[in-house]
Amino acid sequence: SSRDRPLDVGGFRLNPAARTVNHHGIELQLTAREYELLAWFLRNPNRVFTRDELIRSVWGWDFGDLSTVTVHVRRVREKIEQDPTSPRLLQTVWGVGYRFTAVDTGTDSGTTEDLGDSRDS
Repeated sequence: SSRDRPLDVGGFRLNPAARTVNHHGIELQLTAREYELLAWFLRNPNRVFTRDELIRSVWGWDFGDLSTVTVHVRRVREKIEQDPTSPRLLQTVWGVGYRFTAVDTGTDSGTTEDLGDSRDS
């Protein structure tokens, strides 16, 4: 099915068979739940989801502690955002929920310099 095929969105590559996500060629170290959450957003870019919808869709719960979503969104941001405190990709839509905006930061000058040299070694 199409859900099993790799998906490329805004510099991310989702590989469902291997359950991995690469960002500009670097594999992200994600827990199972972080993977599920990020995969959900990558498959549904530019749409706003309430925490309720995410609890149902990603966790498969009819109800649950909505702060669980908040915590996981924060963890995913720490792994995908250049500056997690002012997210450009996984954005909060105040009073509603969250939206993944598929911007390819590869065209943004200066993004690679900010990563430092630690990843090259």
